[in-house]
Amino acid sequence: MIESVLFKRHPIRFDQGAVAGPGGGDLEIQFTTPDFVAPRRIQFRYRLLGSDADWVEVGNRRQAFYTKLPPGHYLFEVQGASGAHAWNSNVARLAIVLKPHFWQTRWFQGLCGLVLLVVAAAVYRFRVRYLVERNRELEDRVIQRTAELQEALKLAEGAQLALREQATKDDLTKLWNRRSIFEFLDRELLHAKRKVLPVSVLMADLDHFKLVNDTHGHSTGDQVLVEVAARFARLTRPYDFAGRYGGEEFVIVLPGCSLADGLKRAEEFRCAIAGTPILAGSGPVAVTCSFGVAENSGNSSAEELINKADEALYCAKRSGRNCVYVGPPRSEPAQASA
Repeated sequence: MIESVLFKRHPIRFDQGAVAGPGGGDLEIQFTTPDFVAPRRIQFRYRLLGSDADWVEVGNRRQAFYTKLPPGHYLFEVQGASGAHAWNSNVARLAIVLKPHFWQTRWFQGLCGLVLLVVAAAVYRFRVRYLVERNRELEDRVIQRTAELQEALKLAEGAQLALREQATKDDLTKLWNRRSIFEFLDRELLHAKRKVLPVSVLMADLDHFKLVNDTHGHSTGDQVLVEVAARFARLTRPYDFAGRYGGEEFVIVLPGCSLADGLKRAEEFRCAIAGTPILAGSGPVAVTCSFGVAENSGNSSAEELINKADEALYCAKRSGRNCVYVGPPRSEPAQASA
């Protein structure tokens, strides 16, 4: 029979089962037997279902101790035996309930689990939103940096083109400058030598250009040079090369043109200049141009070919201007205007 039940060293009622708590703790159960004939010969064993896996034999000791027993539902059973006799079929039983604290209850634990799930979901959504926003910011920054780099690249390319223009083009007429003329002519002469092709060079000079400057001013003179260059550019083929040699002198390189073709092209250029007055700020200005023509022969260098064309131009100047002459100097003018 059960004599007493102590929980955390305090006795509790057990007439209809023992209920204690909240929370777990130390549990002591005292028991005895109504057979007082030979009490020291009585042997006991007990078990606490829900805690013990098997019976615990304790000899004649009449107490059962459990330390830090967690909250839950238990069933305590105790049996006795007299000497060598078998265990008594009468078993004293006591239902024990250790009530949990509210935070140890399943509903509270379930609520906590639910709260954790909600918090985890919120953190996950916040993290995803943060990463999406961060990714969008990075994409915007990459797009911005890419645009800045593209703009910088365009500026650099523009600056490079501007420097190339300054290095290779004439500032006023936008035709090729003297250095570019020689570089292009050198390449064409090498190509012509490999392919056995003719190359003609036209040297042009505006007639009495100093008089234009003196009469109409240097601003009008610049306008005349720009318009003359534009007329030359309009008449050149895509693979021809027109440049300003210096002052009012121009050079036109005609790849694949023989001397006869060069004469014909030079006459076209001369007519384009002399045929229509140039409209300047001070009014129309009549301008004529003299031409010297030379063709490559043998191993002529660029400088030699330009010198031959310049000699022919000198003859055109001495012959009355506004005409086309072919080198060498003693040849007669190919055509001259009245």
